[in-house]
Amino acid sequence: MFGYIKPCTPELKVRELERFKALYCGVCRALGKRYGLAARFVLSYDFVFLAALLWEPDGAVEVRKCRCPASLRRKRCVCADYADGNSVDKSAGLGIILAYHKLRDNARDEGFAKAAAAGLAMLALRSAYRKAAREFPAFDDSVRGRLDALDAAESDPDLPLDAAADKFALLLADVADTTAEPRVLHELLYHLGRWIYLIDARDDLTEDAQKGRANALTGRGIDDASLEMTLTHSNNLVISAFELLAETAWSDIIRNIICLGMPVAQIQVFAGTWKRNKGRKI
Repeated sequence: MFGYIKPCTPELKVRELERFKALYCGVCRALGKRYGLAARFVLSYDFVFLAALLWEPDGAVEVRKCRCPASLRRKRCVCADYADGNSVDKSAGLGIILAYHKLRDNARDEGFAKAAAAGLAMLALRSAYRKAAREFPAFDDSVRGRLDALDAAESDPDLPLDAAADKFALLLADVADTTAEPRVLHELLYHLGRWIYLIDARDDLTEDAQKGRANALTGRGIDDASLEMTLTHSNNLVISAFELLAETAWSDIIRNIICLGMPVAQIQVFAGTWKRNKGRKI
């Protein structure tokens, strides 16, 4: 369920794009430094979005040149937040927990090959996950419980789609409980989580039907027009909640992501082109 929260790069200024790339590298570096090399492989743009969203209003952006395992010949620009309890380290830890439980879910629900791959990835990530779970125990317990509730909701065909979407939305909204100002962030992340869950279900619908896998949209009588309407509504609520937050160094980039990047992802998913494009680097 990861990878949908990306900026619309043609609409970013050059300096904004370079700063976003530096933040991406900063989160990657935090994953490796705090949780080991294997943790770098679960990095997604969603983690980078969290780092930008959780940035303190008065936090300065500092970019440094650092060595990178993927670029040994030259240093890369890396953006980090050097305040105590900073957003980069926090997003790395929360991201590890989310990624590990997603792998656990895949190991339980996918076919043999993908389940085996997920099991091996869990083994490689176990040490990183245990450390992150010690740092954020309440969030780890919450994610575990929310995913179990989500499984139960998805397996009950009599429950409406919103009942399942609500479980994942609450899972992401629980990130707000790790911050000092949770109320507005809870609303923003709830509607973002709902959007991610529904867009992921639509993205996988054809493939799941071909392979005989369960999908939250199957048999619920929801057409594309209705789904697009509810996705757009969730996107608009994300934007409305964001505008209540204090401005930070990343506000313009976040606006690009939620006002342009999410609608572009939605268009591509319904057109059937997202899977072809989502692996491209920014």
